[in-house]
Amino acid sequence: MSDRARLNDLKDILELLYEKLGEFEKELIISSSKPANFELKQRIKCEIIPDIRKYETEYWELYPQEAIIISYEEAETQLVKVEKAVTSLEQIPSSTYPSELISLLQEIRDKLDEDKAASAKLKVVIPLIPAIASYELEMETEGLMYQAWKKLKGVVRR
Repeated sequence: MSDRARLNDLKDILELLYEKLGEFEKELIISSSKPANFELKQRIKCEIIPDIRKYETEYWELYPQEAIIISYEEAETQLVKVEKAVTSLEQIPSSTYPSELISLLQEIRDKLDEDKAASAKLKVVIPLIPAIASYELEMETEGLMYQAWKKLKGVVRR
């Protein structure tokens, strides 16, 4: 089976699993039976979510990297958004976040504050539905973060 055919199959499977998850979640809201709710929660936790994770992982491993093309301007715009997001998250007391998030924020801040050109790749993971679905983006950043950060610093210092 070709990668393209497998990607189409995985897309169909994921759509069915998301539909099933949605139906189970609706039933949780509607049902007043505690045993039925418990059973639904367990099926979601033990069956549906692991299957979704498995198929999403396979999907993104097969997804062609060259299909994701980001222009310099778009990358610069996204970098500014990342900077704003980090800044706004830093304004909130750190006690409200898990230590894992604090260390990730610090790592991002360190990368943004570096005076040398960034190399390799920038990897961004956005949780679309917490613990269920996330979007992962990886892009080449050779010098991009450095240039965008310098421009941003110049604008802010004026």
